[in-house]
Amino acid sequence: MFRSPGIRILCGITVVVIAVFVLLGSGRSSDIDRVSAEGSLPSTEVKREAGQLVDPSTTTTLHSPSTSSPAQGLDETESEELPAESGSGKRMVMSISQQRVWWVDEAGAAIRTALVSGRANTPQTGTFQVYSKTENATGLDGSKMDYFVRFTKGPQGWAIGFHNIPRINGVPVQTEEQLGQTMSHGCIRQAQDDAVFTWSFLDIGSTVVVLA
Repeated sequence: MFRSPGIRILCGITVVVIAVFVLLGSGRSSDIDRVSAEGSLPSTEVKREAGQLVDPSTTTTLHSPSTSSPAQGLDETESEELPAESGSGKRMVMSISQQRVWWVDEAGAAIRTALVSGRANTPQTGTFQVYSKTENATGLDGSKMDYFVRFTKGPQGWAIGFHNIPRINGVPVQTEEQLGQTMSHGCIRQAQDDAVFTWSFLDIGSTVVVLA
């Protein structure tokens, strides 16, 4: 087609240059696709409530806790009253929105109430039965917790229950003054005296009612 050797050489160089640019562009596209795919993968790193791995089949939620926020806009007198339609007979009642629990005797009278620290929108509402208790538990991070009373499980099958405030190296992860705020990974943290009372009040098979 091209009789001049110079033109043929120039055309050949042009073809080589174009080919190099095509290859480089393809390489960049592959790198971008790979990074995007990696970025879209869900993280496998999870946080566990202290002490939840004592029994792998009955451990708590794996999701990170929501930002701590105290219950707001509540009338103190109303918030301490046992909510209506909270079941019957001896039971323990928890209000997620109020971050408060009530201990109710066989006659249906609330004999005690206290603030707790759970997680927003956790656990699911409903009526549950206690299925496991561990007096002293240790988490993967070495944190300690006591009087762990399990009554339900989270979406991934990890147990949720009542216990005292976990400790790491002997230091509580929150203060009792902070109870009433959503600060846990899913379980319901209680003041020490309340955790001891719950441990004695609830037996295997006892009823726990969770309200929104």
